[in-house]
Amino acid sequence: MAAPGGGAGLAAWLTWRHTPLPDATGRLIAGLTAGQHTTTGEIRDLGLADGGRLWLNSATTVDVAYDNALRRVTLHDGEILIQTGADPRRRPFVVDTRHGRLRALGTRFTVRQHRDHGFLAVYQGSVAIRTRDGDEAVIEAGRQATFQAASVTPAGAADPARQAWSQGLIVANDLPLGELVEELARYRHGHLGVDPAVAHLRALGTYPAGRPDLALAMLENALPVRARQPLPWWVTIGPA
Repeated sequence: MAAPGGGAGLAAWLTWRHTPLPDATGRLIAGLTAGQHTTTGEIRDLGLADGGRLWLNSATTVDVAYDNALRRVTLHDGEILIQTGADPRRRPFVVDTRHGRLRALGTRFTVRQHRDHGFLAVYQGSVAIRTRDGDEAVIEAGRQATFQAASVTPAGAADPARQAWSQGLIVANDLPLGELVEELARYRHGHLGVDPAVAHLRALGTYPAGRPDLALAMLENALPVRARQPLPWWVTIGPA
């Protein structure tokens, strides 16, 4: 990627490229004292100082720090949706994760922090990724990618329906039941699993993220499955 022209643009580019990412110790300490967080099943919508918006999905922890050089969100755990605002000072907007840094280029996008990789889906504009080890890529609107400390891997087309969680919904467009249940499990305490015998069934519809028990009842009506609950904190979906 070529650096932007002009003094202000060059300064912003150098800031985004060379401001150090948090080290492992910093992530742990910051994660315990982060500025914003959600509990299991909670979704929050926050306004940012520049007019942008930040949505936090279930069990998400972030820091938000704006200074003279950067607008920075540090994602420690979970998933966020960002709609950037127009900054008259032209400070770069970055998201730091344990695997690398993302720079928003006038955009709307989601970032999810997994244990061994990060996930990015871009819905408007584009996002530049620089991994911890220095690999770089630009992901354009309508595309998604996974990234680790050493590499970026394009992952096909971004599904706009993935943003629906910001409205408290999970949209299944011919989604395997196993994947849908995995998503629902993020919003419920305890174990929520699916029997391999029915995990391949395809699910359609819109399900309430914040009411996983209602979503399970909807699945029982839509598919030949049954949710069994031998213990209050243990639910498995199997054949009806």
